[in-house]
Amino acid sequence: SVMFLIALSAVFSYGIILERIPEVISGAMLGLTDNLYSVMTLIVALILIAGFFIDATVLIIMLTPIFLPLIRQLGGDPVHFGVVFVLAATIGNFTPPVGAAMYAVCSILKVPIGEYTRESIPLFAAVSLVALLLVFTPGLVLWVPNMLFGY
Repeated sequence: SVMFLIALSAVFSYGIILERIPEVISGAMLGLTDNLYSVMTLIVALILIAGFFIDATVLIIMLTPIFLPLIRQLGGDPVHFGVVFVLAATIGNFTPPVGAAMYAVCSILKVPIGEYTRESIPLFAAVSLVALLLVFTPGLVLWVPNMLFGY
């Protein structure tokens, strides 16, 4: 079923590009603010919320064509955005109600989902704060690519 969702999201992504939806969303977000970090914070919040309901792989395939052109238009670094985007989408894999990794962990450890959710709230809060920290510190994100590849 995951492969089916990935295939559908690829078709969806093609359709949204064809219909110029990224330009419409970019215009709406730029109507709110033209600050790169404010836009990235809004995107991270949206991805975190969407991650509650949609698998990370599907989110990446569906939303990258929408948000990457906006980040480039604002002068943001695509690698910085990609790392923050993937981190935010991955957080969704560990959150109810859809979190595939959450179900795997609960199944392996034989832990009820309610208990997992209660115990993991501090972790979700901490990791979400790290995602926001990474939004505002591109040097921290880009340090490894700079050291390894001279990016």
